[in-house]
Amino acid sequence: MKSYKNINDPQRSFVAAYVEKHAEKNMFFSHIKEIIDWKTIDQELKKVYKKGLKERGAKAYSPLLLFKMQLISIWYDLSDVQTEAMVNDSLSAMKFCNLTIEDPVPGHSTLSRFKKELVDKEATDKILDIIQSQLTKLGLKVINGKAHVDARLIQD
Repeated sequence: MKSYKNINDPQRSFVAAYVEKHAEKNMFFSHIKEIIDWKTIDQELKKVYKKGLKERGAKAYSPLLLFKMQLISIWYDLSDVQTEAMVNDSLSAMKFCNLTIEDPVPGHSTLSRFKKELVDKEATDKILDIIQSQLTKLGLKVINGKAHVDARLIQD
């Protein structure tokens, strides 16, 4: 079976130690990454998202990577464009998505198509319920936040 893009050994990067040190400062991402059973989520995603499983064609992004980006979008109330930017800019978001600093981040249009496919197959709520159930068993819940608003220069 063909593998997905960005399936890598995080230790292959010469900056892995730096990323590790600085990414851990965002306790939310490091904590949620540890407490969720991502293997179960990945299995559920692969039942409905079949891209990248054929031997022919270009490698696709892992559905788990795309779903983690979708979670960032939900938790921080971001558009797909803003989510792409956050994962590109934030070491902790990058690490949460299992990306190294050298890896390409999926674009907003890829994320949009992925989200639409999950909605069309009525899988989004089911998978979010699995995450909620895991959190509830631990006596936890996610309180959504707000990301920073982009600074802009305007002509006076």
